[in-house]
Amino acid sequence: MTRKYGPRTVVAGLLILISSQSCHAQGNQGPGGAPGGILINPSGLVSAAPTHEIISPALLKRLRRSANSANEDGIADVQQRVISLRQLDLELQQTLQSGVSPNTQLRCLGGLTRIEMVVLAGNQDDVLFVGPAETVVRLPTGRMVGAQTGRPCLLLDDLLTAFRNPEILQRAGCSIDPDPQRLQQSQQWIRANATPATVQVQTSRLRQMIRIMGYWDVSVFGVPANSRIAVAMVEADYRMKRLAIGLDNPGVRRLKSSLALARPGDNMMRRWWFAAAENLLQSNSSGDAWVISGPRLRLLAQEEITGPNGQLMDAPNVTGSGDRFARSFNDCFEELTERIPAFADLQNTVDILLLAAIVRSLQDSQTLVWQPVVLENSAVLPAATYSVPRNTVPMLTTRSGPGGSLIGCFSGGVLVDAEQIVAGASDTLDAMASTAEKIREIAAGSDPGWFRDGVLQ
Repeated sequence: MTRKYGPRTVVAGLLILISSQSCHAQGNQGPGGAPGGILINPSGLVSAAPTHEIISPALLKRLRRSANSANEDGIADVQQRVISLRQLDLELQQTLQSGVSPNTQLRCLGGLTRIEMVVLAGNQDDVLFVGPAETVVRLPTGRMVGAQTGRPCLLLDDLLTAFRNPEILQRAGCSIDPDPQRLQQSQQWIRANATPATVQVQTSRLRQMIRIMGYWDVSVFGVPANSRIAVAMVEADYRMKRLAIGLDNPGVRRLKSSLALARPGDNMMRRWWFAAAENLLQSNSSGDAWVISGPRLRLLAQEEITGPNGQLMDAPNVTGSGDRFARSFNDCFEELTERIPAFADLQNTVDILLLAAIVRSLQDSQTLVWQPVVLENSAVLPAATYSVPRNTVPMLTTRSGPGGSLIGCFSGGVLVDAEQIVAGASDTLDAMASTAEKIREIAAGSDPGWFRDGVLQ
């Protein structure tokens, strides 16, 4: 299906209304395999992991207790870690030449949990990136996170994917959509069955609608479908939908699902998407320093209608419970990223893509005179691969309310344009010239290694 997304889009959703007089709220959660908070089985079916990934206070205590024993690779907690891309590439060369695989320190990029600043250094032959770092521990789901915050670490595999696939910097994302013909059939079935019903009948209708809609297609574009970045995008989209429909409870009191906010009579077809936050990236006038700041993303909403052939189209109205959910989600986003690793992972994906886009821009302008050996060569060090996400069961649930019962189902997608964000970076960083210079001084220190720690303030 052809979908229309706004600039720098990242995620979407759809709700459908069944009118009836009285029925009890019922939930329908699909079966469940994939890394982190979702599962992907060998045939590519996406579903929720049996253990929900929620960073609770109790889990954080356990992570912090395990930090000392997990710190075998020498990753310490620091507020600012400076990583040299040139030295990282050299370290990877030497590691591979010695016949061993990259260790956790390399695989988790020194325990960085976000990128806050990027600086051109040396004699224009190196790029430095800076951010907080933590001791790395593994969640029960297998995700590598910082022991102090539970926030996912930036991963070497994502950096390899971003450096080796130029198209990822222009248009990278995924789309999860129902088949247009099946969507049209489900609309016809809804109109024929929009009568008052008991709980038992309503539950039967829900199951029948799932059968009519069938599996929804998952497509990935601009990025290898078997890459971790592809899985991370699909996972964030999937987890957002489960929050919107009320299937998952993240423990954030202020957040209400869109289904809880909806009322019978609303236009219940809509999508949500993450767009780049305003002033996400700032640069200086000389074009050799950048700051990445803020939430990275924000959720937007758009009402939708179905066309004559079942295709989804934008509706003129953008207000309603979908818009209220988007505002509530944005208000709670910082807390959500602390609780749900999939959303913090999506932020990290944006950071990695922006770093790669900055490097590509410097290479294209011949400002950067260094060329990576390992980072851009898949024959030397292949990136890890994952099961390709291909489809998912419809996520449907019901909620009763005055005047009727609502049934919600969601579709969506992901789209990130890193090159556009870099090209549009606001030129407001000249006041931070001393900070950029301090980063260069730290990187030029006498300590050996591909990263160094220092205090920037």
